[in-house]
Amino acid sequence: MPPSRNKKAARTSQFCLADAVTLCNAAAGSASIFAALKYVVTENCEMPFRVTSLELSLMLYMLVWYLYAAIWLLPIALICDILDGRVARWSGTASFFGQELDSLADVISFGVAPAVLGFTVGLQGLVDLVILLYFINQDQPHFFSGVSRLARYNTTAEKNKDSTGKVRFFEGTPIPLNVLIAMIIQFCVSVDQFGEDRLPGGKWPIGGWTFHPFSLLYALSGTTQISRIRIPKP
Repeated sequence: MPPSRNKKAARTSQFCLADAVTLCNAAAGSASIFAALKYVVTENCEMPFRVTSLELSLMLYMLVWYLYAAIWLLPIALICDILDGRVARWSGTASFFGQELDSLADVISFGVAPAVLGFTVGLQGLVDLVILLYFINQDQPHFFSGVSRLARYNTTAEKNKDSTGKVRFFEGTPIPLNVLIAMIIQFCVSVDQFGEDRLPGGKWPIGGWTFHPFSLLYALSGTTQISRIRIPKP
């Protein structure tokens, strides 16, 4: 094998510091999902027959902190997502492997995790679930958003790079912006506007199905991700 090909293969498969930062992104997103699931399970468990007021207060305190953890782990994932590219360029270890790993981490932290968070706070109607699937699914490229957005980014990244190897702009809103949805949910939680019956916009029955207008945030985000809007990359 020619030396140039050996060097390219090594850079493709070699694990480096930037990849470790990317894995921290994926770990934060995964932990957010687990915290959200823990909140749902704990919220729906039966209370012991005898429980003191102190024990009840402690249980409720822990319950809401599962939800806070699910929310605030996503900004942590965002920080890691910002740092991994900087570390890769600083250390000269940018690679195709790192790019693909970053995309997979982003799907977890900014695709699946925000959708699970939405389900956790009350988007559990059938129409809501269809919108959440639209938000994250990839089965029909250029129709579904989150994963397709990253696939399109990866296929166009090479031609959009400058002389330093940095991508000049995003086509469609970048998937990490979905952290904004988590921050909106944080505000709703802080003012006790969460839960199937208390989300902003209320709950609408549509043909026997349930629809929360709040889920339109996900529809809007998913649509802008697959748009042709060009956003300069900082």
